[in-house]
Amino acid sequence: MFNSTILDVVIGLSFCFFVVSIITSATVEGVASVLKWRAATLLDGVKSLLNDSGTGLARDIFNSALVNPRAPGNAASTDDLTARPSYIDPKQFGNALIDVLKLTPGTVAELQKNIDTNISDLQIRAMLHGMILRTSGDLGRLRDELASWFDASMDRVRGVYKRNVQAWTFLVALTLSVPLNVDTFSIATKLWEQPIVANKITGAQYPSPRSALDALEEIGLPMGWDEATVHRFAGFGGAIMTFGWLISAVSALFGAPFWFDALQQFVRLRGAGPRADGAER
Repeated sequence: MFNSTILDVVIGLSFCFFVVSIITSATVEGVASVLKWRAATLLDGVKSLLNDSGTGLARDIFNSALVNPRAPGNAASTDDLTARPSYIDPKQFGNALIDVLKLTPGTVAELQKNIDTNISDLQIRAMLHGMILRTSGDLGRLRDELASWFDASMDRVRGVYKRNVQAWTFLVALTLSVPLNVDTFSIATKLWEQPIVANKITGAQYPSPRSALDALEEIGLPMGWDEATVHRFAGFGGAIMTFGWLISAVSALFGAPFWFDALQQFVRLRGAGPRADGAER
């Protein structure tokens, strides 16, 4: 397979998928930053964890300087928060909840009575009763149990965030693939018929979406729209082009680092053996 046409096709497609992925990743990250997706997902996760709508325990936790030092700490509800963290340290969450519940060293019965006074939700109350009983009322051990409980819940929150980002990644990649006409089948056909095109692709790093896109245009792969492409899409080639766009969009789900590493490996593989220009493949 060294220096074969198949390898050149794989290198060319890997580079195209890398370009689509890096542009898509930058776009999704930018939107996520502007819309504060991480902070919003974390807030929803904490509200769900505490069975709270945002006017009770969750509000008090986010008003705590241990969790949210950038906010003044006087929000009447989580909707009124002027700043929302995108990450909470599990142990700080445990300390904040202990402070919010005004728990001080005492007997198991005293701590459980304090819980009953400050928490109306029966499920959360029962859970905390069990934690206090298991830790024999030791606040340090209780904090560690609360931290473990929070951390386990955040695994689910991270899963929700990842699924949402993947959905948006696919949509953005598809939106990018259609106007640019990043049709996997057309690109593969061009590389198969003219494998020398892939020789322009190196393992060099492309630090930005703009530089990667410029490199893609310089290579001369069949992208974009012209009259012939429009006619092909209007005819029987439309279904194949659509499938090609979908493949390009799905490739973005693997992420730019995956395709960049793959490209590096394939380029090194191509360079593992000598090849004279014009030699038979």
